[in-house]
Amino acid sequence: MKWVGVLVALVVGLGAGYYYGSSAGVAKGIDQGIVQGVAQEKAAEEARRKEAEKEAAASVNPFGQTSTNPFEKSPANPFENVKVNPFE
Repeated sequence: MKWVGVLVALVVGLGAGYYYGSSAGVAKGIDQGIVQGVAQEKAAEEARRKEAEKEAAASVNPFGQTSTNPFEKSPANPFENVKVNPFE
C-alpha cells in the first residue's frame, strides 16, 4: 500500500510540475518573443529610415546623378580674357 501512495504522489507531482513549467515557460517565451519582435521592428524601421535618407540625399544632389561635368556645355569661358603674365 505504501508503494501505491508513493506512486500516486509522484504522478501528481509530475503532473503539477509539468503544468506549472509549461504555463510559466509559455508565458516567459511569449514575453521574450514580444521583446524580440519589438527589437526587430525597431531595427527594420531604422534601416528603412536610413535608406530613405540616402535616397532623398541622392535625389537632391544634381551632381550625383551624372558622371559628366555639368559646365562642359557652357559656351562662356571665364578665363578667356585673363592676363596671366603681369609683366607683358
